[in-house]
Amino acid sequence: MSIQNNCCLSQSPPSKKTLNLRRRFVLQWRTTGVCEKTSVFFQIYTYVHKHKNSGEMGVNYIMQFIQGNDRYQTFFTTLEQQVSTDNPVRLIDAFVDKLDLQKLGFTNTHHKMEGRPPFAPAVLLKLYLYGYLNKIRSSRKLEKECSRNIELQWLLQHLQPNYHTVADFRKVHAAPLKSMFRLYVQFLGDAGLLGKTTIGIDGSKFRAVNSKKHNYNQNKIDKHRQFIEDKTTRYLHELDELDRQENNAADEWQVKKEKIARGLAKLKERTIKYDVLQQQLTDTTDKQVSTTDKDSRSILITKAIVEVAYNTQNAVDDKHNLIVHTEATNTNDGKALHQAAMQAKQNLQLKKEDALMVLADKGYHTGAELLGCQDDNMITHVAYKEQPSVKHIANEFLAESFKYDKAIDTYTCPAGAVLTSLGTWHNKKGEANETSYRFKTYRTDGCKTCPLKDQCTKLPKRIIQRSEYQDAVDTNDNNIRNNPHYYKRRQAICEHPFGSIKRQWGYTHTLLKGLQKVNGEMNLIMLCYNFMRTKNILGFDKMSEAIQNWQPDYTKVACALKNGFLKAIYRQMKSFTFFKLYSTTFSKAL
Repeated sequence: MSIQNNCCLSQSPPSKKTLNLRRRFVLQWRTTGVCEKTSVFFQIYTYVHKHKNSGEMGVNYIMQFIQGNDRYQTFFTTLEQQVSTDNPVRLIDAFVDKLDLQKLGFTNTHHKMEGRPPFAPAVLLKLYLYGYLNKIRSSRKLEKECSRNIELQWLLQHLQPNYHTVADFRKVHAAPLKSMFRLYVQFLGDAGLLGKTTIGIDGSKFRAVNSKKHNYNQNKIDKHRQFIEDKTTRYLHELDELDRQENNAADEWQVKKEKIARGLAKLKERTIKYDVLQQQLTDTTDKQVSTTDKDSRSILITKAIVEVAYNTQNAVDDKHNLIVHTEATNTNDGKALHQAAMQAKQNLQLKKEDALMVLADKGYHTGAELLGCQDDNMITHVAYKEQPSVKHIANEFLAESFKYDKAIDTYTCPAGAVLTSLGTWHNKKGEANETSYRFKTYRTDGCKTCPLKDQCTKLPKRIIQRSEYQDAVDTNDNNIRNNPHYYKRRQAICEHPFGSIKRQWGYTHTLLKGLQKVNGEMNLIMLCYNFMRTKNILGFDKMSEAIQNWQPDYTKVACALKNGFLKAIYRQMKSFTFFKLYSTTFSKAL
């Protein structure tokens, strides 16, 4: 390599003295042994450094660039030497090696006598943990990283699984991934990173593998059917016109008729398609059907934005903003509070008599959910919806201004009249015509002679409705009013994980289809968030020590999974006669 390629320089002809020195140095270099080469190299370096700006070397040095290694240079090193001792990939390796994957439910943990040996589940699990921690989720991208990523080569010991193998591992191990997340929550508790006194619950939507185009409700099906009917009518009208003009241009008439026939055939196929969708919509209890991912649902994101997505519920501990429970659902937040809070309490290994403060936004403010949490010794701080003003009712006469006396079951209005109830329970119907909750009505005859009636109601009597869950709602609302600073912490606790996962990591959608598989991926994502946050809190050395000293307890994870499966079966089968007869016994067993 010439000097010109290595330096920024200006060329000048070398002197005779310089040429002689060059020949002498080359001759000495070729004839000396290894030990003497160092001395010769030092002489060359001293001479060049002394005369680099004098012009005697034939060049005027200005500035030398940083030089890389020769591509043909051979290096003798190991994978262990190429990964630093405090590299986070070592924590992944230590964590997975600590686990008994068979107890968590992973398959292929034992060798078979025949067939090609599979990859160990630990290898694929390490690959996925590394990928999700480094924003790599695609199985094809993970396959490519195995051949070029030094850290992965160290972690997997130069193994390079095919993308099919990588993708199938994630699909078939949804339940074990959920178990592993719960086991990691146990590790967080053992490491002293969980407060176990306050949790925040929130949901976030992750787009499903199903476009809005392939999601249908009754209005959409009716619209498409009407379009097909109108189009068919136009085609038939055009056929009638062509029949009347048959003798004028026979060739042109035949071409148009064939084109219309093809159009009618396509419309018939589309009619069959929408008939099938209509039947599916009739058979389901939901008011929509998705064709690509059948478990995904169209969910309201904000006031006017709707996405076909999954709603992932997270319960976050307040001490270090670590996630203690996660579950993907295909419904809104209204009926998710009690289940998420109970699952979080179970993952925190708290008993029923242990108190737990629950913070949530107004989307979770449902009477039945609040009552369930309070019955399980949880202190709810769920934001309530302000009662909207009514044009013909003064603010002093809104329903919240009426005082309830629980002892005699009466309301007293601001004017002093007492409203009583007949004790009859009425059913409030939901969107699917199911009973949402029961309520009683209260009224009084004093409205007839009340001078303030015009400010209170336009009806003959003012009617107040009281839900069967009103006591639980009042308890929650009083908690919010008496301790407003508690609820203000909710956003800082709950939004931290979703902000990191969706904004920093870019995980705004799921890659899998089906509620169970999506649940597995969500548990993997939240586990990686907890893993990364644990490293940031403890540091490499303390986290490594905590993993080494940790003794996993698989019995609690296994029992939680069994109870979850039994409860899921119970919810699906409770309509059958056997479960109706023995529902009490079955519930006690759970």
